Amino acid sequence: MIPEKAKILRTAGILLITILILITILSLYISYTIIHPPRRPVTITPSHYLMDYETVTFESLDGLELSGWLIPNNRSSSLVIVCHGHGANKGDVLEAARSLHMNGYSSFLFDFRAHGESEGDFATLGWLEPNDLKGAIAYVKERLNPEKIGVIGFSMGGATAITTAGQTPEIHAVVADSAFADRFKLVSKASRLPPPLSYLMPVFAEIQGMNMRENLPKDHAGKISPNALFIIQGDQDHLVETQDAELLYNQANDPKELWLVPDTPHVQAYLTQGKEYERRILEFFDRYLNG
Repeated sequence: MIPEKAKILRTAGILLITILILITILSLYISYTIIHPPRRPVTITPSHYLMDYETVTFESLDGLELSGWLIPNNRSSSLVIVCHGHGANKGDVLEAARSLHMNGYSSFLFDFRAHGESEGDFATLGWLEPNDLKGAIAYVKERLNPEKIGVIGFSMGGATAITTAGQTPEIHAVVADSAFADRFKLVSKASRLPPPLSYLMPVFAEIQGMNMRENLPKDHAGKISPNALFIIQGDQDHLVETQDAELLYNQANDPKELWLVPDTPHVQAYLTQGKEYERRILEFFDRYLNG
Protein backbone atom coordinates (compact mmCIF):
# COMPACT_ATOMS: atom_id res chain seq x y z
CA MET A 1 0.00 0.00 0.00
CA ILE A 2 2.74 2.39 0.95
CA PRO A 3 4.78 1.73 -2.21
CA GLU A 4 1.64 2.28 -4.30
CA LYS A 5 1.00 5.61 -2.56
CA ALA A 6 4.61 6.61 -3.06
CA LYS A 7 4.30 5.77 -6.75
CA ILE A 8 1.22 7.98 -7.08
CA LEU A 9 2.95 10.86 -5.30
CA ARG A 10 6.03 10.43 -7.48
CA THR A 11 3.91 10.47 -10.64
CA ALA A 12 2.02 13.53 -9.41
CA GLY A 13 5.30 15.25 -8.62
CA ILE A 14 6.69 14.54 -12.09
CA LEU A 15 3.46 15.79 -13.66
CA LEU A 16 3.57 18.99 -11.60
CA ILE A 17 7.20 19.64 -12.51
CA THR A 18 6.40 19.02 -16.19
CA ILE A 19 3.50 21.48 -16.05
CA LEU A 20 5.70 24.11 -14.37
CA ILE A 21 8.39 23.64 -17.02
CA LEU A 22 5.83 24.00 -19.81
CA ILE A 23 4.36 27.12 -18.19
CA THR A 24 7.86 28.60 -17.89
CA ILE A 25 8.68 27.86 -21.53
CA LEU A 26 5.35 29.29 -22.71
CA SER A 27 5.78 32.39 -20.57
CA LEU A 28 9.31 32.97 -21.84
CA TYR A 29 8.14 32.54 -25.44
CA ILE A 30 5.21 34.93 -25.11
CA SER A 31 7.27 37.57 -23.31
CA TYR A 32 9.99 37.17 -25.96
CA THR A 33 7.51 37.84 -28.77
CA ILE A 34 6.31 40.97 -26.96
CA ILE A 35 9.86 42.29 -26.59
CA HIS A 36 10.90 41.14 -30.08
CA PRO A 37 7.88 41.79 -32.33
CA PRO A 38 8.22 40.58 -35.92
CA ARG A 39 9.37 43.41 -38.19
CA ARG A 40 6.62 44.15 -40.66
CA PRO A 41 7.97 45.60 -43.92
CA VAL A 42 7.10 49.16 -44.83
CA THR A 43 5.03 48.64 -47.98
CA ILE A 44 3.40 52.05 -48.44
CA THR A 45 4.84 55.56 -48.55
CA PRO A 46 3.42 59.11 -48.46
CA SER A 47 3.49 59.14 -52.26
CA HIS A 48 0.49 56.79 -52.19
CA TYR A 49 -1.43 59.74 -50.75
CA LEU A 50 0.14 62.20 -53.22
CA MET A 51 2.20 63.85 -50.48
CA ASP A 52 5.72 65.13 -51.10
CA TYR A 53 8.11 63.77 -48.50
CA GLU A 54 11.72 63.10 -47.63
CA THR A 55 13.08 59.85 -46.21
CA VAL A 56 15.45 60.70 -43.38
CA THR A 57 17.46 59.09 -40.62
CA PHE A 58 18.08 60.51 -37.17
CA GLU A 59 19.36 59.34 -33.80
CA SER A 60 17.46 58.46 -30.67
CA LEU A 61 18.83 59.98 -27.49
CA ASP A 62 20.59 56.69 -26.74
CA GLY A 63 22.26 56.46 -30.14
CA LEU A 64 20.06 54.23 -32.32
CA GLU A 65 19.62 55.16 -35.98
CA LEU A 66 15.91 55.57 -36.70
CA SER A 67 14.07 55.92 -40.01
CA GLY A 68 11.53 58.65 -40.65
CA TRP A 69 9.49 60.54 -43.21
CA LEU A 70 9.37 64.32 -43.17
CA ILE A 71 6.20 65.64 -44.85
CA PRO A 72 6.41 69.45 -45.05
CA ASN A 73 3.48 71.83 -45.47
CA ASN A 74 3.93 75.60 -45.63
CA ARG A 75 0.31 76.36 -44.69
CA SER A 76 1.06 76.09 -40.97
CA SER A 77 4.02 76.94 -38.76
CA SER A 78 3.24 73.93 -36.55
CA LEU A 79 4.16 70.27 -37.00
CA VAL A 80 2.65 67.02 -35.71
CA ILE A 81 4.70 63.89 -35.03
CA VAL A 82 2.76 60.66 -35.64
CA CYS A 83 3.71 57.61 -33.52
CA HIS A 84 2.72 54.05 -34.47
CA GLY A 85 1.92 51.21 -32.10
CA HIS A 86 3.70 48.01 -31.06
CA GLY A 87 4.37 45.69 -33.99
CA ALA A 88 3.44 48.35 -36.56
CA ASN A 89 5.52 50.87 -38.54
CA LYS A 90 5.33 54.38 -39.96
CA GLY A 91 3.39 53.19 -42.99
CA ASP A 92 0.51 52.15 -40.75
CA VAL A 93 -0.16 55.74 -39.62
CA LEU A 94 -0.12 57.42 -43.03
CA GLU A 95 -3.87 57.98 -42.91
CA ALA A 96 -3.38 60.29 -39.93
CA ALA A 97 -0.61 62.11 -41.80
CA ARG A 98 -2.87 62.52 -44.84
CA SER A 99 -5.56 64.16 -42.73
CA LEU A 100 -3.04 66.47 -41.09
CA HIS A 101 -1.52 67.37 -44.45
CA MET A 102 -4.88 68.20 -46.02
CA ASN A 103 -5.50 70.59 -43.14
CA GLY A 104 -2.22 72.42 -43.44
CA TYR A 105 0.08 70.67 -40.96
CA SER A 106 3.58 69.44 -41.56
CA SER A 107 4.08 65.98 -40.12
CA PHE A 108 6.87 63.62 -39.17
CA LEU A 109 6.45 59.85 -39.09
CA PHE A 110 9.12 57.45 -37.87
CA ASP A 111 9.73 53.84 -36.94
CA PHE A 112 10.30 53.18 -33.26
CA ARG A 113 13.31 51.07 -32.28
CA ALA A 114 13.08 47.43 -33.38
CA HIS A 115 10.29 48.33 -35.82
CA GLY A 116 10.13 48.98 -39.53
CA GLU A 117 13.42 50.29 -40.92
CA SER A 118 14.93 51.49 -37.64
CA GLU A 119 17.77 49.99 -35.65
CA GLY A 120 17.24 48.21 -32.35
CA ASP A 121 17.04 44.64 -31.16
CA PHE A 122 14.06 44.87 -28.82
CA ALA A 123 10.96 46.93 -28.10
CA THR A 124 10.18 48.09 -24.57
CA LEU A 125 6.52 49.22 -24.67
CA GLY A 126 7.26 52.81 -23.75
CA TRP A 127 10.21 52.38 -21.38
CA LEU A 128 13.00 53.42 -23.80
CA GLU A 129 10.81 54.66 -26.67
CA PRO A 130 10.70 58.21 -25.22
CA ASN A 131 14.35 58.39 -26.32
CA ASP A 132 13.12 57.81 -29.87
CA LEU A 133 10.44 60.49 -29.70
CA LYS A 134 12.83 62.99 -28.12
CA GLY A 135 15.26 62.29 -30.95
CA ALA A 136 12.46 62.98 -33.44
CA ILE A 137 11.66 66.27 -31.70
CA ALA A 138 15.31 67.35 -31.86
CA TYR A 139 15.45 66.44 -35.54
CA VAL A 140 12.35 68.35 -36.65
CA LYS A 141 13.41 71.39 -34.62
CA GLU A 142 16.73 71.41 -36.44
CA ARG A 143 15.17 70.86 -39.88
CA LEU A 144 11.98 72.94 -39.80
CA ASN A 145 12.05 74.73 -36.44
CA PRO A 146 8.23 74.62 -36.10
CA GLU A 147 6.58 77.19 -33.89
CA LYS A 148 4.72 74.46 -31.99
CA ILE A 149 4.92 70.65 -31.97
CA GLY A 150 2.04 68.25 -31.45
CA VAL A 151 2.09 64.46 -31.20
CA ILE A 152 -0.56 61.89 -32.04
CA GLY A 153 0.18 58.33 -30.96
CA PHE A 154 -1.60 55.00 -31.15
CA SER A 155 -1.40 52.35 -28.41
CA MET A 156 2.32 52.16 -27.49
CA GLY A 157 2.81 55.34 -29.50
CA GLY A 158 0.16 57.12 -27.44
CA ALA A 159 1.64 55.85 -24.18
CA THR A 160 5.09 57.02 -25.29
CA ALA A 161 3.67 60.42 -26.25
CA ILE A 162 2.14 60.89 -22.79
CA THR A 163 5.34 59.89 -21.00
CA THR A 164 7.50 62.10 -23.21
CA ALA A 165 5.17 65.10 -22.98
CA GLY A 166 5.41 64.81 -19.20
CA GLN A 167 9.19 65.03 -19.48
CA THR A 168 9.59 67.87 -21.98
CA PRO A 169 7.58 71.07 -22.52
CA GLU A 170 8.44 70.98 -26.23
CA ILE A 171 5.28 68.97 -26.96
CA HIS A 172 2.41 71.47 -26.89
CA ALA A 173 -0.47 69.06 -27.57
CA VAL A 174 -0.85 65.27 -27.33
CA VAL A 175 -3.53 63.02 -28.81
CA ALA A 176 -3.27 59.53 -27.28
CA ASP A 177 -5.46 56.88 -28.92
CA SER A 178 -5.76 53.60 -26.97
CA ALA A 179 -2.83 54.42 -24.69
CA PHE A 180 -2.20 52.13 -21.74
CA ALA A 181 -1.51 53.56 -18.29
CA ASP A 182 0.60 50.75 -16.82
CA ARG A 183 3.06 48.47 -18.61
CA PHE A 184 2.69 45.64 -16.06
CA LYS A 185 -1.05 45.45 -16.64
CA LEU A 186 -0.66 45.65 -20.41
CA VAL A 187 1.87 42.83 -20.62
CA SER A 188 -0.36 40.65 -18.46
CA LYS A 189 -3.34 41.19 -20.78
CA ALA A 190 -1.28 40.90 -23.96
CA SER A 191 -0.26 37.37 -22.97
CA ARG A 192 -3.91 36.24 -23.42
CA LEU A 193 -3.35 33.77 -20.58
CA PRO A 194 -5.82 33.43 -17.70
CA PRO A 195 -4.89 34.63 -14.21
CA PRO A 196 -2.76 33.82 -12.32
CA LEU A 197 -0.59 32.69 -15.26
CA SER A 198 -0.92 36.09 -16.95
CA TYR A 199 0.69 37.73 -13.93
CA LEU A 200 3.91 35.84 -14.71
CA MET A 201 4.36 37.66 -18.03
CA PRO A 202 5.74 40.92 -16.61
CA VAL A 203 8.15 38.92 -14.45
CA PHE A 204 9.51 37.07 -17.46
CA ALA A 205 9.61 40.31 -19.46
CA GLU A 206 11.80 41.82 -16.75
CA ILE A 207 14.03 38.75 -16.78
CA GLN A 208 14.57 39.41 -20.50
CA GLY A 209 15.52 43.04 -19.91
CA MET A 210 12.34 45.16 -19.91
CA ASN A 211 11.87 47.61 -17.05
CA MET A 212 8.27 47.46 -15.85
CA ARG A 213 8.42 50.39 -13.43
CA GLU A 214 10.10 53.31 -15.23
CA ASN A 215 8.48 55.69 -17.71
CA LEU A 216 4.90 54.70 -17.00
CA PRO A 217 2.27 56.96 -18.62
CA LYS A 218 0.25 57.10 -15.38
CA ASP A 219 3.25 58.69 -13.65
CA HIS A 220 3.72 61.40 -16.29
CA ALA A 221 0.19 62.39 -17.36
CA GLY A 222 0.01 64.86 -14.48
CA LYS A 223 3.16 66.64 -15.67
CA ILE A 224 1.93 67.57 -19.16
CA SER A 225 0.03 70.71 -18.13
CA PRO A 226 0.07 73.57 -19.10
CA ASN A 227 0.28 71.73 -22.42
CA ALA A 228 -2.80 69.88 -23.64
CA LEU A 229 -3.82 66.20 -23.58
CA PHE A 230 -6.63 64.50 -25.53
CA ILE A 231 -7.29 60.83 -24.65
CA ILE A 232 -9.31 58.62 -27.00
CA GLN A 233 -10.39 55.16 -25.87
CA GLY A 234 -12.74 52.55 -27.32
CA ASP A 235 -15.10 50.83 -24.89
CA GLN A 236 -14.69 47.43 -26.59
CA ASP A 237 -10.90 47.39 -26.34
CA HIS A 238 -9.81 44.00 -24.98
CA LEU A 239 -6.17 45.05 -24.58
CA VAL A 240 -6.38 48.52 -23.02
CA GLU A 241 -9.35 49.06 -20.73
CA THR A 242 -11.40 52.23 -20.31
CA GLN A 243 -10.06 52.33 -16.75
CA ASP A 244 -6.64 53.13 -18.23
CA ALA A 245 -8.03 56.14 -20.08
CA GLU A 246 -9.94 57.32 -17.02
CA LEU A 247 -6.84 56.96 -14.83
CA LEU A 248 -4.72 58.95 -17.26
CA TYR A 249 -7.41 61.60 -17.57
CA ASN A 250 -7.82 61.91 -13.80
CA GLN A 251 -4.06 62.14 -13.32
CA ALA A 252 -3.76 64.92 -15.89
CA ASN A 253 -4.43 68.59 -15.27
CA ASP A 254 -6.22 71.04 -17.55
CA PRO A 255 -6.29 71.47 -20.46
CA LYS A 256 -7.43 67.90 -21.03
CA GLU A 257 -10.13 66.01 -22.91
CA LEU A 258 -11.44 62.44 -22.77
CA TRP A 259 -13.47 60.70 -25.47
CA LEU A 260 -14.77 57.23 -24.63
CA VAL A 261 -15.85 55.85 -27.99
CA PRO A 262 -18.77 53.37 -28.00
CA ASP A 263 -18.61 49.98 -29.75
CA THR A 264 -14.95 50.43 -30.64
CA PRO A 265 -12.03 47.97 -30.32
CA HIS A 266 -8.32 48.75 -29.89
CA VAL A 267 -7.15 51.68 -32.10
CA GLN A 268 -10.27 51.44 -34.26
CA ALA A 269 -11.98 54.74 -33.43
CA TYR A 270 -10.90 56.21 -36.77
CA LEU A 271 -12.91 53.43 -38.45
CA THR A 272 -16.01 53.45 -36.24
CA GLN A 273 -16.23 57.25 -36.06
CA GLY A 274 -14.91 58.33 -39.46
CA LYS A 275 -15.25 62.07 -40.02
CA GLU A 276 -16.13 62.72 -36.37
CA TYR A 277 -12.77 61.25 -35.33
CA GLU A 278 -10.94 63.44 -37.82
CA ARG A 279 -12.94 66.53 -36.82
CA ARG A 280 -12.21 66.19 -33.11
CA ILE A 281 -8.49 65.67 -33.59
CA LEU A 282 -8.10 68.58 -36.00
CA GLU A 283 -10.10 70.90 -33.75
CA PHE A 284 -7.88 69.90 -30.82
CA PHE A 285 -4.67 70.59 -32.71
CA ASP A 286 -6.04 73.83 -34.18
CA ARG A 287 -6.91 75.02 -30.68
CA TYR A 288 -3.54 74.29 -29.08
CA LEU A 289 -1.08 74.52 -31.97
CA ASN A 290 -2.54 77.38 -33.98
CA GLY A 291 -4.60 79.18 -31.35
